[in-house]
Amino acid sequence: MNASPFILFGNIHLITMALIASVAIFLPLACKNQSTSNKSLISKIIAFIILSHVIISPYKDLYLLQNPYNWREILPIHMCDLSEIFLATFLLGGPKILYKCAFFWGLAGASMAIITPDIPVIDLDYAFFMIGHGMIIIGIMYATISLGNRPYAKDILTVSAITAFVLLPIVYLINLILGEPANYWYLIAKPAGASLMDAFPEPPLHLLITTPLAIAMFYLIYIPYAIKDKLAK
Repeated sequence: MNASPFILFGNIHLITMALIASVAIFLPLACKNQSTSNKSLISKIIAFIILSHVIISPYKDLYLLQNPYNWREILPIHMCDLSEIFLATFLLGGPKILYKCAFFWGLAGASMAIITPDIPVIDLDYAFFMIGHGMIIIGIMYATISLGNRPYAKDILTVSAITAFVLLPIVYLINLILGEPANYWYLIAKPAGASLMDAFPEPPLHLLITTPLAIAMFYLIYIPYAIKDKLAK
């Protein structure tokens, strides 16, 4: 049975986005006033789901799809993969910097991936893609609303520095070592599907635009907190 072609903002895409948004809003609100022990249990469950996705996805990519990926493409080092790993580790008791990185990476990257997924058809790959990115949004909202975490303005510079000066060079080097078709963080080529990167120069020159754009998006995400803090003074 052939998979249906993916239609941007088609019925399945809209239903998927609505489902993710609903869970990301109502689950954290429902858990906000739970006991500490219940919150700890829910944190572990969310972390387990996220890590299960990270572990199972490479197997799915190699053995369960009709058109398997090359092994060079499936290492969990895309920014959204790192968001998953950082977020799950934080929920299991890791340092708060992991939450801060996942907060900005996840809300900026995962939300964009959900809105404009790099997926050609509705199949198992689509389901895994949406589950993974959806759990990033859900996990961040849970850690923020239910557990009472939040970022601060200074964290934007910290996360930006970690991203641009630590992780980006490492990921670019991994791409070069692995060779084609490795394209983590899309540092070698643009995504195959329609995306905002279509309007930018070819990689890696696109970094001249995407880097300040990403930082600007971090600040945009932070605006509600800036307004809240100003009103609280």
